[in-house]
This record gives sequence, structure tokens and C-alpha cells, in this order.
Amino acid sequence: MKITIDEDVVAKLKIHEGQLVNIDEVLLCLIVARGQDIYSIINKLVSRNILLLSKETSRNLMLNDKYYDLLDDILTQSDKNVSSTLDFKELAEKLQNLFPKGRKCDDCGVPKWSWRGNKTDVVKKLQKFFKIYGNYPSEDIIKATTNYVNRYKYDNKAMRILPYFIYKEVGDGVSDLATELESLDSNDDSELIRQYNYDSSEVVI
Repeated sequence: MKITIDEDVVAKLKIHEGQLVNIDEVLLCLIVARGQDIYSIINKLVSRNILLLSKETSRNLMLNDKYYDLLDDILTQSDKNVSSTLDFKELAEKLQNLFPKGRKCDDCGVPKWSWRGNKTDVVKKLQKFFKIYGNYPSEDIIKATTNYVNRYKYDNKAMRILPYFIYKEVGDGVSDLATELESLDSNDDSELIRQYNYDSSEVVI
């Protein structure tokens, strides 16, 4: 079974007496609609240490930190924007080979972060990227990544490591890869214009 919920759609729909239903209420109602005992599920998750009883916050329940990544992986790999035909491991290897070997130094000059990251992390970042920005041909991603790395050929101090180049969880999230792909489209358009002007013997100033 595959369930897709658009939060914008949820916000537009009304329930009994014109009250608006939010995404959290929809998720809870889905569990009940499936004939499940919410309290029994909660007790099982607490006994398995997936959910924790909070003593330090006003919230009674907390999710064990190590399960956040699992939830993110489930949501990412279930998303229709994440290609089911693309070999993410192969693409990850190709991108890793474009980045320098060794480690990026911190502000004190101490080698700290792997330029290429580990393959598992790179694969997850690529899947996250596809979920947020949609599908792109692997050839375009490789070309955009090559352009980015070449730009820092002689001084890579400001260059991001590969996982953060693809997507970095900061604020609303940033992706230099998305920026490079947009520039790639612009460059291709410019090339088409130049080719047209050349073929039609027009002089462009």
C-alpha cells in the first residue's frame, strides 16, 4: 500500500462544521481508519525504545534520535519524485570520483571531513535531492558536478564536500547541485542562441 498526503491539499479541505483539519490530525485519523489501536501501538513502540517518555519537556513522548534517519529514508524512498530506475550507487561512485581524495581541512588547517563522503551517505543525499527537486538525468548531474569541482580546481577551500554539495540540511535546506543544474540550463540556452546567430550569419554585439 502506498499513501500520499499533500499538506496543501489537507489545508484546503474542510471537515464537519467547517473546521479545518491539519496534517497531524489526518495521520492520526488514518491509523484509526485502518482499525488500529493507537494506545497499543504507542505502548509497543515505548517498550521497543523507539518512542521515549519525556521527563524534560512538556511533550509526553519523544522519538528516539536514531529513528529520525529511518523515517527520513522511508519517506524519501517512497516519494514518487525519487527515480526507481536510476542506479543511485553507480551515480554516487561517479560523483565521488570527481571530488578530491583525502579530507577537507577545518579553519585551523586540520584535515577533518572526507571530500567524497561515504557512499551510503551520498546515495541518501541523492535520493533526498530527487525528492525535493525532482528527477534529472544522471548525465546532467555529472556535468553539473564536474563544472562545480573545476571551478575550485586551484583553490578548494570554499568548496563543499560532496554530500553537502548535493544537499545540506541548514535553514530551509540548500543545494549547490540544484544551482549548478540551473546554470547548466542557462548555459545550454546561451549556446543555442550563439549557434543560431552563427548559422543565420547575424552579428550580435
